[in-house]
Amino acid sequence: MSINNINEVLKEEIKRVSVGKEEYKYLNEISRLTIKEIEKRLKKLKINASVFIGGSLAKETVVKKEKHDIDLFLRFDKKYPEPQINRFMRKIFFLFKVPGFKAKVKKIHGSRDYVQIIFKKHGVMIEVVPSIKIANPEEARNITDLSYFHIKYVNDKIKKHKKLSDEIILAKAFCHAQKCYGAESYINGFSGYALELLIINCGSFEKFLNAVADSSGKIVFDSANHYKNVSEVLNVLNPAKRQSPIILIDPTSKDRNAAASLSQETFDKFKDACRRFLNNPSIEHFEHKKVSIDKMRNYAMEIEGAFAVFHVETNKQEGDIAGTKLLKFHSFLGKELEKNFDIIEQHFEYDYGKDSYNYFIIKRKKEIVIYGPALNYKEGVENFKKTHRIWYIQDGKICAAKSPEITVKQFLKEFNRRNKTQMKQMGITKVELA
Repeated sequence: MSINNINEVLKEEIKRVSVGKEEYKYLNEISRLTIKEIEKRLKKLKINASVFIGGSLAKETVVKKEKHDIDLFLRFDKKYPEPQINRFMRKIFFLFKVPGFKAKVKKIHGSRDYVQIIFKKHGVMIEVVPSIKIANPEEARNITDLSYFHIKYVNDKIKKHKKLSDEIILAKAFCHAQKCYGAESYINGFSGYALELLIINCGSFEKFLNAVADSSGKIVFDSANHYKNVSEVLNVLNPAKRQSPIILIDPTSKDRNAAASLSQETFDKFKDACRRFLNNPSIEHFEHKKVSIDKMRNYAMEIEGAFAVFHVETNKQEGDIAGTKLLKFHSFLGKELEKNFDIIEQHFEYDYGKDSYNYFIIKRKKEIVIYGPALNYKEGVENFKKTHRIWYIQDGKICAAKSPEITVKQFLKEFNRRNKTQMKQMGITKVELA
């Protein structure tokens, strides 16, 4: 396709995902009323703190979707120690209400405990995150303390280059569709701030895609010139912060890689998506696709395999903690399946809750090798021979082979029986076939 075709696709996508004036007005109004109630409580409790809007709403880079997340930052005076801030948060949001709205308040554990105010009927969730009022980034105690500086930096850039706003919206929509949006451990993708910086550095969404698609090694950005060159970045930056495939030096904090959450696996998936879009631009690349059960079931039938869907529940906190535990369990489940089946295809689906769906296309193994003891352990060898009439010697050990006849239902029954302890340790409360 020609460049014009790419431009047409991007123009169409901006129309499709941009939030209109009325919707912005509504989101700002619900934020204003929430802030007003928080400020009332701050005054009543005589707490020295202020509230500001953060995230996409502050920069007007909100992507249209069914449910909107709004970030509010409660900026406490730096004289308050961390334990006192936690106590303040409990007091401020005890029986918290926003007049005219029905909302549920949930306490969430994090590097600092924060709250979610869920306006379910209105499709809005407001996260109120505590931070510290500091004069410069070097005083930050926590990553959330830098949020004020991040918002100011990005807004200043957007004011100078108005088109950046649309380019950022495109990047967020594309990454969300490709399941690469989010710094959470179960995604290991791009945070919103990282995408904003990448678009600012590259100048446009298309240039960002080209930079990734054409890359052959680490991509390094240092727009504020905190370091002399790329070599200095790679030599001076903390080793733990330079492991990611993109090193994005935070212009507001030279010691921070804003893309540190990005894993090689997610980057490779994203890189492939960039190339596919650039080779054949279409709106489809911006559409969030769920696992196609019909396609997987039909494919399993074609290869004379089986299609298994496991529904898994956890007792861990919704979000990053639950998602990470469920993803880890997905890997564990896959390894156990591989003892009896060949895994042809697998998918993990988690959507911010306490459960996940784990999809597998599998084929029963033709044979399973059972490894016995080393030949010098004579008693063990004799016992093995009694159990397995047909046996052979391999690498100094006695072995046997058998054809597995287990079904998926039998596997699950045996899996639940044998792994009760491991499941409890991983916070898994239920595994069932969906």
